[in-house]
Amino acid sequence: MEGRLPEPTAETLREAAEKLADSAEAVSEIAVSAAAAVDPWLLPHRLRILRFVGDRPGLNLTRLADGTGMTLPRASRMCATLEAAELIERRPVRGDRRGIGLVLTERGASLLADYRDRRATRIADVMRHMPGDSALALLAGLRSFVSSLADAEDP
Repeated sequence: MEGRLPEPTAETLREAAEKLADSAEAVSEIAVSAAAAVDPWLLPHRLRILRFVGDRPGLNLTRLADGTGMTLPRASRMCATLEAAELIERRPVRGDRRGIGLVLTERGASLLADYRDRRATRIADVMRHMPGDSALALLAGLRSFVSSLADAEDP
């Protein structure tokens, strides 16, 4: 097919993987800085729980533990810490007399929104320094990468 690029070689894929890993670390540093700017207490493991609960309001502790790869006791302790900080709360689940779901409090939702805004603003600032076609190519590549994650086999 005319105009189609050749398939990447193993060497090219390895180089791309290394560049992507380096870029991911840089973006991770931006995320950590954004979290610290919002609240120095907001460490990555706490933020991870907030993001997970914020994206899945009402999930139970078992689903949280499974989804984040934590043990159930660790997830429970983390939630107790976030609950004491008034960032999440446990609520009864409608239609399930014994079910308890996790939700963000207003303060937790506000803190998470502030974090996401700061993170996106900083990344957008970096992307403004890229040529327009490079920024668009990056976006297209990231969309393709994310959609391929589901198809990729675990190592």
